[in-house]
Amino acid sequence: MKSRNSLCWILLLIVVSGAAFADTKITKTGDTVVEGKALTIDGGFGRCINGLSFQQDALVSHEDYQYAAFYDADRQVCLARRKLPDGDWDVIRFADYPFRSNDAHNTISLGICPNDGTIHLAFDHHGHPLHYRVSRKGAAKSPEDVIWDVSLFGPITSELEKGKSIRITYPRFWQTPDGGLQFCYRQGGSGNGDRMLVDYDAETGEWVNTRQIDSRHGLFEDDMGQSQSRCSYPNGYAYGPDGRLHVTWVWRESSQGANHDLMYAYSEDRGKTWLNNQGEALNEPAHVNSPGITVANIGRDYGLMNTHGQAVDSLGRIHVVMWHSTDQSLRAAGSKPGQHRWGTPETRRYHHYWRDADAVWHHFELPVVAGTRPKLFMDNESNAYLICSDAWTRKIFSTKGDLMILGATSRANWKDWKTLHVEKGPFINEMLGDYYRWKRDKTLSVMVQESPKEAHEATPLRILDFAFEEQ
Repeated sequence: MKSRNSLCWILLLIVVSGAAFADTKITKTGDTVVEGKALTIDGGFGRCINGLSFQQDALVSHEDYQYAAFYDADRQVCLARRKLPDGDWDVIRFADYPFRSNDAHNTISLGICPNDGTIHLAFDHHGHPLHYRVSRKGAAKSPEDVIWDVSLFGPITSELEKGKSIRITYPRFWQTPDGGLQFCYRQGGSGNGDRMLVDYDAETGEWVNTRQIDSRHGLFEDDMGQSQSRCSYPNGYAYGPDGRLHVTWVWRESSQGANHDLMYAYSEDRGKTWLNNQGEALNEPAHVNSPGITVANIGRDYGLMNTHGQAVDSLGRIHVVMWHSTDQSLRAAGSKPGQHRWGTPETRRYHHYWRDADAVWHHFELPVVAGTRPKLFMDNESNAYLICSDAWTRKIFSTKGDLMILGATSRANWKDWKTLHVEKGPFINEMLGDYYRWKRDKTLSVMVQESPKEAHEATPLRILDFAFEEQ
């Protein structure tokens, strides 16, 4: 089956290799080891714990420094930094927290608030009490002036707002256009959870205004049955050039445990109120029966996976790439809808969905067997770039694969997807990139971890840097 997958990637090169990216050259400008012995695990959800698609950020650049969060072989929470473009990595190892889990969900999320230079970490959650710590103000704003060690950070806490301990899953940080920081998490479990959003106040150094932004409630019914509870799985939260906050997601129902449909909403006021695809106000947190939020119908029996890649282009249009099966791909594999929860690997395809200025959604299926869950980046000309691993297995999480960089142009309405670069692994992780460095200078920094040869073997964690040049 591996040879068939490789053939599909070769066919992609042949089918779409016209003049689209003839003038674009990708050069690897850096390849550095952040940690020589980074942790791998051996749990029911895979062996990777550093670099998974639900980490909105594990690699962030700010003020000419780049920061990476990970677990080392001694199971310590680690935060490394280097001066860009090619400084040495300096690592803080927090020895006060014993990480014991072998659950791949329990990753680390990293956030930086530009307004006060604080660095925020949230780690080790899958329905657990919050584990959160924050640096002193100015740690990232004046990096040359601070001593880079554990004394820079405060203690671990289970609270954001004072007096309100929380249990969470899937923490996410992201910056606001005015230099603020927001935090999002799921409250509740898979198939039975709500999404919460909180604002960081840089003046007071406190988190405020916790509010619910989507809901588990409502009735859903299809050929697979009826469900009265669910949770959202967002592809991401992203601000556009106009200050609009976009989110796309799928629902996972409590019954059958499968995902369905592509949903969309946006906010004009930093996530205080939300609008549907037609620009109509949602008067309560988005739920499965909310009008106008379903933008693509994808049944529960088509192996739709969750937590993929999204990005906003230079004109403020939201784009999503995610994988699921189709009737055609299922027939070709001798399978049928609903036969396998995630679809057999050879039936999975990447699908590009995007919304135009008239709120109309468009769809294009990439002519390639999907690998790992991808991440999406848009340049200043609204060209799209996708990073993923070509590895695929009958499970969701791969054990080894190569880094793939694909691209498509705005002038072709993103129908000319082409493989632009292959970086040989094998790598164990799902590919994560540094969004903030990309936005600043069009350098794509990608976190990769080498695959272990045996269970629990620690392996190097690396950052690969790529420059995109017009010839």
